Amino acid sequence: MTPKDSEGIRFFHRRIDATTLVVVLALLLAVVFNLALLYPELSSGTVALNDGVLHLLLTNMAVDAITTGRNFTDPWQSTMNMGFPFFHYYQHLPHLSLALFHVATFESIPVIGLIRWTTYLLLSFFPLSIFWSLRLFGFDRITSAMGGLVASLAATDLLFGFGYSSYSFLGFGLFSQLWAMVLFPLAIAQGYRVLRDGRGYFWGTLLLAATLMSHLIYGYMAFITLGLLTLIPLFRLPESTALVQAILTQWKRLIGLLALVVVVTSYFLVPLFLDVSFVNDNEKLLPVFSDSFGYSVVLQTLFEGDLFDFRRFPSMTILIFAGIGLCVYRWREEKYLLPVGIFLMWLLFYFGRATWGPFIDLLPFIEFIHLHRFIAGVHLGGILLAAVALSAPWRWAVSSSKPRYIGAALIFTLLLMAPVYIDRVSYASENSFVVDENQRALAEEDQELNDLYRTLKQLPPGRVFAGPVGQAGQDRWGLDYKVGFVPMFTLLYSEGLDMMGDIYHHYSLPSDAVWAFDDSKQEQYDLFNVRYIVAPEGQELPDFAEPLRQFGRHQLYEVETTGYFDLVDSRMAFAGDRDDFNPASLSWLESGLPRAKQYPVVSLDGFQDVGSQLPLAEASSAISEVRISTARSRGGITSEEVGGNFFAAAVRVERDSTLLIKATYHPNWQATVDGEKADTFMVMPGFMGVRLASGDHQVRVEYQPRSFRLVLLVLGLVTLGLVLVVEKRGVVISGWLSTSPFARISNPLKMRQRPESGQERRRRRRR
Repeated sequence: MTPKDSEGIRFFHRRIDATTLVVVLALLLAVVFNLALLYPELSSGTVALNDGVLHLLLTNMAVDAITTGRNFTDPWQSTMNMGFPFFHYYQHLPHLSLALFHVATFESIPVIGLIRWTTYLLLSFFPLSIFWSLRLFGFDRITSAMGGLVASLAATDLLFGFGYSSYSFLGFGLFSQLWAMVLFPLAIAQGYRVLRDGRGYFWGTLLLAATLMSHLIYGYMAFITLGLLTLIPLFRLPESTALVQAILTQWKRLIGLLALVVVVTSYFLVPLFLDVSFVNDNEKLLPVFSDSFGYSVVLQTLFEGDLFDFRRFPSMTILIFAGIGLCVYRWREEKYLLPVGIFLMWLLFYFGRATWGPFIDLLPFIEFIHLHRFIAGVHLGGILLAAVALSAPWRWAVSSSKPRYIGAALIFTLLLMAPVYIDRVSYASENSFVVDENQRALAEEDQELNDLYRTLKQLPPGRVFAGPVGQAGQDRWGLDYKVGFVPMFTLLYSEGLDMMGDIYHHYSLPSDAVWAFDDSKQEQYDLFNVRYIVAPEGQELPDFAEPLRQFGRHQLYEVETTGYFDLVDSRMAFAGDRDDFNPASLSWLESGLPRAKQYPVVSLDGFQDVGSQLPLAEASSAISEVRISTARSRGGITSEEVGGNFFAAAVRVERDSTLLIKATYHPNWQATVDGEKADTFMVMPGFMGVRLASGDHQVRVEYQPRSFRLVLLVLGLVTLGLVLVVEKRGVVISGWLSTSPFARISNPLKMRQRPESGQERRRRRRR
């Protein structure tokens, strides 16, 4: 061996010390463990029996908008719950990112493949997000690496937290939340650096905006967390003057950061708040979802270990309580206050309205937040605390530089964490089994299912129904009608068919009426244009459902309807608040007015003037007093055309009528009648209407986002770019300003404006 080789080896040993080795191995173990266990997610034969269907449809919607040249930040989603402008109200960074990548790569990877790969990689590499966040908070490399080691190990009883069950095939498929989960710790850590140092505004703004646009609740929680972190000086600065100054400084920076994020995301936030009246606020959730569980349930779950260690030895829970003790012991160091503060604050908020009652309503916009999602803050704080605890023996062992101490730390870690890793392996094995069984079941019926899909897409347009799934007391055969583990309606949704059902969201205004759909009444099939039924062989259906064709064990039926259009009477009108809409809509649905083709006009929150109006709150009594007569013919629909964001029809009108379009109303719908612009308005149960005089007409309604959305988007991108330029070139700009002509002009002015000193006054008087 040459002296040069010997010197290289010594340099290598100096660089790859024990700390680096521990850090690299811990992160490698965390990531490789996830990659190995979650690999079956890539081979699932279809979207899962969860929200994965929703995210597939939203991404496909974005792809269609991009390829057809429409505004892809606000397209119309036409196949769920009578249609809805999802991106107008719903976070969409994950969907747009995948859609743009899909189009940029010439659609070489199917959208469902991109969703699977993204889910797999984000889950697998989440430990790196925790590692880097802890580094940004100021923790050493070993503590940060231990955070990565425990990042993916939380297990709950399906509580929507950071565990596998929130995202896997067997779990909830919370694709948007997964993106936010990865960004959430980074956004808080970078935001904290801005509060502490007054630097890093570009990355702070970018990460916080990305978190908000990945999941609104996570973006909300990030800013609430930063608000808490401004109070850290209360524990560290005994002098009142310095304390007040430190808190004020951090609040100024926080307000500035919030303002930048609001500007960057204004293209989304401004339309959302302007049009919030047109979102259904009666979503069918369990009360604990909106109000959370209360302190007794949350604390019991925590102390029994089920908040982090469901049905296993409470290794994570032990580490969390040990972490609290270590952080309290070292409270004089600011960074150790952060994990305790984050964990305790979100634990208290997680108690929810069930504990705090009206006091929690003091938080801004809290009425729009599902409080059970606050478990994310609890899990983040718990991971940080577990990292502090698990790093203690490792930092002691590495600092001693003795192999036996490192071996002792390794044995301690293995013994403590073995139950956790065994549990995760068990969950992954069960998930893999479900994936494999589902693939097998789909393969057995592949030909029949493809023939069914192809036939439905070739038939005249109409909505498809695959069984009731919602109302208690109803024969919910749609839930039991499955291929493998996946309900049939899920497969039909994923094919992009216009479906009758509200299983994946309740945001559209007709959602409550859809929920109340009675599949035994022919007039309701016509009301919602439910033209086709897919049912299992032997399922009893109403007599008016005519069999069309059988595909293996799947039977296709047809029901006669008027299509997506109808001519109706809209002389009655109501006006009121959004809170009164759903009771009024259900009263109308249960009355005889739909059969008589009487569809009252509705104005919400004073959005439009519809002439003589009755209070919407009194709609139930007013509807019950209406004399119902047999509907006389008003004409007919000669032809109709349905697209992703438009409806068109040729109409023959015998007397002045309202043309009913059986899709969700929104003010962004633009109508033309015979080429001339016409007004649209809302009618029961949340559908669109257009006034038509007698005669023959060509009508087209198209969803068109307002132009100011694009203006705000450009403003946000320019603002983000300016923040980057100012931060990168701030010193250069300051130097240029100090030597520019403006500086030469302003310096004498400053001298003139500067107050005279006492010596200068005496000198002037002597002169």
